[in-house]
Amino acid sequence: MKAAIISDIHSNLEALLVVLKDIKKRRLKSIFCLGDLVGYGANPNECIDLCMKESKLIVAGNHDWAAVDKTDVSTFNPVAAEAIKWTQGQINKTGISKLKSLELAKRSNNLLLVHATPRNPEKWSYLFTLEDYEKEFAQFDEQICFIGHSHIPAAVFQDANGYCDLVRDNPFPIVAKRRYIVNVGSVGQPRDMDPRASYVIYDGNKNNIEVIRLDYNIPLAQQKIIMGGLPEVLADRLLAGR
Repeated sequence: MKAAIISDIHSNLEALLVVLKDIKKRRLKSIFCLGDLVGYGANPNECIDLCMKESKLIVAGNHDWAAVDKTDVSTFNPVAAEAIKWTQGQINKTGISKLKSLELAKRSNNLLLVHATPRNPEKWSYLFTLEDYEKEFAQFDEQICFIGHSHIPAAVFQDANGYCDLVRDNPFPIVAKRRYIVNVGSVGQPRDMDPRASYVIYDGNKNNIEVIRLDYNIPLAQQKIIMGGLPEVLADRLLAGR
């Protein structure tokens, strides 16, 4: 099986269209989406529709659930909360229904798909350090868990002896006796100081995983944010990749 894994689109239609075009160019037939279709950007309805149409499997992100009052927005920072309030005023009835239907986790063969963490995914915790990742391996049985949420692409392995370390190669081989947690980064709002859209290709035939980075029309996405009345800091951070 081969699949594209996307996450954290955040209503950024320009980035999503470029990623979907690249996926189709590579003739990848399966797309798995790890949530946060909405929030921050200016095109929530379009991004919901495209993700639902193109994704074989899709899970809920914290912004998705917050937009339909399934997650308490009081836990968000002020800018994120303002963006959710704006998004709630924009989403149509179909979009609301689709976001409400999203579940926290999906499985496919030996893969687990969650937005934030395999342990208590509804708490929307972040994995940043190697220690953060290491604690999560006991929480799932699959060989590979794909996550998003932090907007920072990364991969950590655990070997048969319980030893964990960062994966530094790209692409990297899937080793039979190792298990992995792979953060696929963000399509619509990268935060690793690289503004290019990020997604991952899982190739179960060649047994490897690759992070893909793509340029997109950032000025247009910024213009839409500002013209839509969203906080300008959301436009600024797109170019900074933070």
